Amino acid sequence: MEFELKVQAPQTQPVVFNYEELKAGLTTALADYKDRVYDETMIAEAKSDTAKLNKLKKALSDERISRKKDYMKPFETFEKQVNELCGMIDEATSGIKAQLDEYEQKRIEEKRIAIRELFSEIAAEYDIDFITLEKIYNPKWENKTATDKAIATEIDAVFEKAVKDLEIISKMPNYSFEAKEAYKASLDLNKALAEGERMAQVQEAKRQEALRKAQEEIEARKHLEELNNLPKAEATVEATEPTYEIAFKCKVTKSQAIALKDFCTAHGIELQKI
Repeated sequence: MEFELKVQAPQTQPVVFNYEELKAGLTTALADYKDRVYDETMIAEAKSDTAKLNKLKKALSDERISRKKDYMKPFETFEKQVNELCGMIDEATSGIKAQLDEYEQKRIEEKRIAIRELFSEIAAEYDIDFITLEKIYNPKWENKTATDKAIATEIDAVFEKAVKDLEIISKMPNYSFEAKEAYKASLDLNKALAEGERMAQVQEAKRQEALRKAQEEIEARKHLEELNNLPKAEATVEATEPTYEIAFKCKVTKSQAIALKDFCTAHGIELQKI
């Protein structure tokens, strides 16, 4: 059924009033009022002039409002009728829309089932268990324009890329395991390689720290051996040689502290805790 809106042009007549007469009179009068100066003796006259002007203004405004209401009545009737018809249309289309939404939801559910089946078929061809449909799901696959062939091509491309990426990762000289774990989580080769590089840097930092500590230990032992090779001093000092009490604080490593203690003991120097 076809519907056609037919509206007749409104037959409105202009409001005729003595516009030109009033305008001419106001132009002359207002020019006179503009230049007029009222003194204290003309208060009553000033009030009278103001009252006359306001009376005319009110008459004009009241007439405008009245005429507007008269002109709006046909439109208000038309508007009410249009709203009634639109309400009838909305009631009908809302029911149709509900059915369309139901059909669309059903179509999407069927498409999702088809996508899962496509994924399962393709995934079975690869020995990769960490790629899930949820990780690579593209909402655009649910569109009507997305064909099964196009969806299958996209899914297969993800697995093919993973095969190549894993081959690159497996050839890493170090930390390929950590890189692979990072790839499993992100499916991003750059992130996986960056993780391998990070682990290599961490390990190198640990190695350098171990070398530094080993070098410090070697230096401490060498210093201790040098002290042990020095001639032993008498445990007691000559009675005629004066002694001095010196308090000091120093910052040393554990091995350096041991060497310092051994030196003082070898030279008969008494250490006291401050």
